[in-house]
Amino acid sequence: MSLRHAVLATLLPGPQSGYDLAKKFDEVMRGVWYARRNQMYGELAKLTEAGFAEEVAEGPRGRRTYQVTPAGRAELRRWLVEEKPDRTVRDESMLRALLVSTLDRDDALAVLEREERALNAELKPLRAYLEELSRAESPTDPQAMGLDLRARMLQAMLDWIAEARRRVDAG
Repeated sequence: MSLRHAVLATLLPGPQSGYDLAKKFDEVMRGVWYARRNQMYGELAKLTEAGFAEEVAEGPRGRRTYQVTPAGRAELRRWLVEEKPDRTVRDESMLRALLVSTLDRDDALAVLEREERALNAELKPLRAYLEELSRAESPTDPQAMGLDLRARMLQAMLDWIAEARRRVDAG
């Protein structure tokens, strides 16, 4: 997935500023696609130059608001439908999960507890956001569907941690 396509998808619900997008990436999309705040503004400029987004308003202190253009929707569709996803993954959390069994009991339990805290810290606001979306958006809203998948993956990881803790405790 490219930042370009993540930004286009995040703009689909309606016009947003670079600040709004960065906040959404920090709070909601963090576990799906990480982007630094300064990357957001550069990507919005590239999307605008390519004709995939357009500036629709300028507010106080130069705050610009952008929306997806029909060309941007077509580009997102093309990418989703025509390009095969890169299924190679470098997920440090998954690697640590694979290797936690190499630790002694106390260290393994400490690592599992740390991961559980981190996952819950991501899942709680994500669930709140999904609840908010469910009141305002269609159940087939692409953002809600994708974030629902992320929430389910986080829950599955938490379930795995509970089972791993049980196994480590059992010796």
